[in-house]
Amino acid sequence: MKFSASNTTDLIKVTFLSTILGLSILTTACSDDSAKDDKAKSEQTEEKKSSDKTASKNDDDKDKKKEDEKPPVPVEVVSVSRGDIQQTYSTITTLEAENDAQVVARSTGLLQTITIEEGDKVKKGDLLAQLDVEQLSLEVAQMEATSKKLHKELTRQQTLFNRKLGSRDALDRAKFEYQSQQAQFKLAKLKLRYASIRAPIDGIVTERMVKVGNLIRENDILFKIIDPSSLKAVLHLPEKELNNIKKGQNIFLNVDAYHDEVIIGQVERVRPSIDSDTGTFKVIAKLDNSGNKLKSGMFGKVEVVFDVHTNSLLLAQQAIITQDNRSHVFIVEDNIAKQTPVTTGFRHNGLVEIISGLTESDKVITTGQQILKHEALVEIVLTDNQETKPEEKEAATSVAAHP
Repeated sequence: MKFSASNTTDLIKVTFLSTILGLSILTTACSDDSAKDDKAKSEQTEEKKSSDKTASKNDDDKDKKKEDEKPPVPVEVVSVSRGDIQQTYSTITTLEAENDAQVVARSTGLLQTITIEEGDKVKKGDLLAQLDVEQLSLEVAQMEATSKKLHKELTRQQTLFNRKLGSRDALDRAKFEYQSQQAQFKLAKLKLRYASIRAPIDGIVTERMVKVGNLIRENDILFKIIDPSSLKAVLHLPEKELNNIKKGQNIFLNVDAYHDEVIIGQVERVRPSIDSDTGTFKVIAKLDNSGNKLKSGMFGKVEVVFDVHTNSLLLAQQAIITQDNRSHVFIVEDNIAKQTPVTTGFRHNGLVEIISGLTESDKVITTGQQILKHEALVEIVLTDNQETKPEEKEAATSVAAHP
């Protein structure tokens, strides 16, 4: 068979068109498959996002539920009570004896004997020590003899004058010599008496400065005696307290030697002037030292009672929270902590006077309040010294069983 040139050209065109058509059909099929794959992937992405949202919501619900199921905070509570409370000022004091004496020698001689020792209690006039009196005794005897001689001469001149046998000058001279000798005789006897060293006041011998055999001269200090019943507490208070202190106010003294014992005294004198160097004024308080426990020179802590409020609402200081000069407490009502502002007054020995904000029936949280928020759920924990009231026990059990 023979083909013409025209037929060959037509065949080539038909073949070319068939190829182009086939490629077009193949490209269309591939596009459809790609679109299907993209749609499937998009659907999978949407399903994942939806799943993630559901999981997130479930987690939030769990967290919220967990928060709602948070257990109550254990706390301790006390009741507001009524009682007396004092306004005081605390300071330190030095104990001083108003009646004390330094025993000095009023005569000269060797110290022969000592009859007392430090710590001995003495009465006024008791013998403390004795000087050697041999020389003084001889001087007294000599003065006594001379005095007797002059007395006889005075008597003789008086007799002669009365009989008008003697002159007035002779009589006056005899009187002068006798009186002068009498003065010297009395002085010698006084020195002899001073050789016996005696206590000038009642008290306790706190110091002995001499030993037997020492040569004692006039005005030498031999002993120191203090009257313990005259001990006073000397206070120095700041100027701002001048209007608060008054005569007769009580003080409470505590010294290291008797740290468990409180000694009561009263303000006796208030110096009405201020020391310009220290800005303080001096206060003297008398003390009861009948048992002679207190000693001169002791240091002690003292509280001066300025005022007393009776039948006041009182609360433990640890229950009060103060922020920005404002005070508040947490009270418990149906196992819910409620923040309550309060106005305070006097503070003393861990107690605070409550002027407003609380009543006697309130239960105030004393332990755990620092971490509480208003209307937080709490559980009352009873201490060993607290008795469980039936209604409190039932409420606590209910909260524990159904948080």
